[in-house]
Amino acid sequence: MSTAKLKIAQKLKLKKYRDELKLFVAEGLRLCEMASEIEFGFYTADFLKNERAARLVEKIKTCATLYEIPAASFEKISDTKTPQGIILICRQKIFTVEEILQKKLIVALDAVSDAGNLGTILRTAEAFNCGVVILENSADIFNSKVVRASMGAIFNLPVVKMTRADFLLTMQNSGVEILAAALDSTAEIYYNHNFKNKSAVVFGSEATGVSTEILNSAKKIYIPMTGRAESLNVATAAAIIISEFFRQN
Repeated sequence: MSTAKLKIAQKLKLKKYRDELKLFVAEGLRLCEMASEIEFGFYTADFLKNERAARLVEKIKTCATLYEIPAASFEKISDTKTPQGIILICRQKIFTVEEILQKKLIVALDAVSDAGNLGTILRTAEAFNCGVVILENSADIFNSKVVRASMGAIFNLPVVKMTRADFLLTMQNSGVEILAAALDSTAEIYYNHNFKNKSAVVFGSEATGVSTEILNSAKKIYIPMTGRAESLNVATAAAIIISEFFRQN
């Protein structure tokens, strides 16, 4: 049985199988401690030498099947350079647009393709109880690097995927103010903006910024800088603007 499960774990390295099976991989002690919707998992004998790790394995065994496998087999399914010895296969949570609209602040990611940045933004969004919309050309939220960078946020954060057109129409019809982080001469300094209304803030890729389609329908805000850097890392910019929204509220 474990051989068939191992094949599934290997397949989940590819997005098409994550989409098809509605599963994803969580790896590492800390991340697996926060995991939910666990289908099955794997661990090595060496992993059990750590008392905290052994307790985790016993806890998970009460709700899901875990297989002890050799280190060589584990390395084939691991996506890290120094595997800790535990991998869980978790079911993707499916959220609705209606659930996202219940949030006071919605964070929309427009072609944010860097997995580390996207995962970090998810972590920040979860910390501030936001909803998240993933727009075209962004990284897969269930990519293993995104999952790790989210530091467990992926297990609780309401996220939906939408096209730009559907996003704009939905926000406009729901009375949500659409904002876009953009370095533009017409943009307002972010802390001068009145964030009292329900809002959706769009962040774009560091290379190309927010798409023209979104910019044409959004109010632009920006973060003033006094140093020589041309721009901020998108995850840093998101944290600054999200925290200001909640400071005002």
